[in-house]
Amino acid sequence: MTISSSYALERNNAPAKPTPEIVVLVGIPGSGKSTLATTRFRNQVRINLDTLRSRHSERRKILQALSEGHSIVIDNTNTTMRARRRYIDIAWKFSLPIRAVCLICPLETALERNAQRRGREHVPDRAVRMYNRIMQIPVEEEGFDSVEILNSGGPYSA
Repeated sequence: MTISSSYALERNNAPAKPTPEIVVLVGIPGSGKSTLATTRFRNQVRINLDTLRSRHSERRKILQALSEGHSIVIDNTNTTMRARRRYIDIAWKFSLPIRAVCLICPLETALERNAQRRGREHVPDRAVRMYNRIMQIPVEEEGFDSVEILNSGGPYSA
């Protein structure tokens, strides 16, 4: 029997779960990362540093989800190679596929979206501008298996 997907057969001939993967979202605040995480990647465990509040809690949740066989989506800004490196290292350590999904969003659009946010979801405009200024588009050479670039409201504004 030939299996042409990422599924393998267990001893009882039931399909095994597919290999978990790590998806790293990349984009400035207001670019649509959380919306994408909760729609397109709704079946993956969402990892968001803002809600977890510490890198320790983030790492613990990542390792727990992966050890349970779940795919994860990292819903943080991840605008620099250095910020993304921690997730690439985890993927390599566990021999898991990892891909980046980068949301390109004009600064003005992100600022408008951010202005509509309330409570802890709202970030200062200076933070949005800072992330826009330091934004590095992800590339496979960083260690990703693939990189997808999505237009989230118009051409990128550096």
